[in-house]
Amino acid sequence: MDADDEGVLEAARAIRPYLDRLVESADAAADLDRQLAGELGQVSDASASARRLRILLEQHEDTAWFLDRVLADAPDYRPPYHQPGHRTRGIASPAGEVMPIAAAQYNCPVCGNYVWYRPDVGTPVPRCRTDDVLLTLA
Repeated sequence: MDADDEGVLEAARAIRPYLDRLVESADAAADLDRQLAGELGQVSDASASARRLRILLEQHEDTAWFLDRVLADAPDYRPPYHQPGHRTRGIASPAGEVMPIAAAQYNCPVCGNYVWYRPDVGTPVPRCRTDDVLLTLA
């Protein structure tokens, strides 16, 4: 498995909480989430799974953008909204530029295929869409 494959797998895990915002309808988002969860749930050949996940993510303009941004963030593979340069809350550096605050990463303790980054302190931690369990701090 090469680094790009690892990035595609991580992008597929990380995009799931954002699908409602990135795909044109709630039904399409739910369908894509089921497909991603199914593929992530049976990874035996990571390279083959990464190819299939890339095809799924490249079907929509906004999910393709998300994938490209995650891959560009190697080796961290964070969602675009939690990468340096994205307009998010942060702290000012000595030079005056705003530096993002690292978001806490949570994942599903059952499947591990649903990843969520807490955007702000106090934001309630969601449940995994696949296993309906509370996400845990990674």
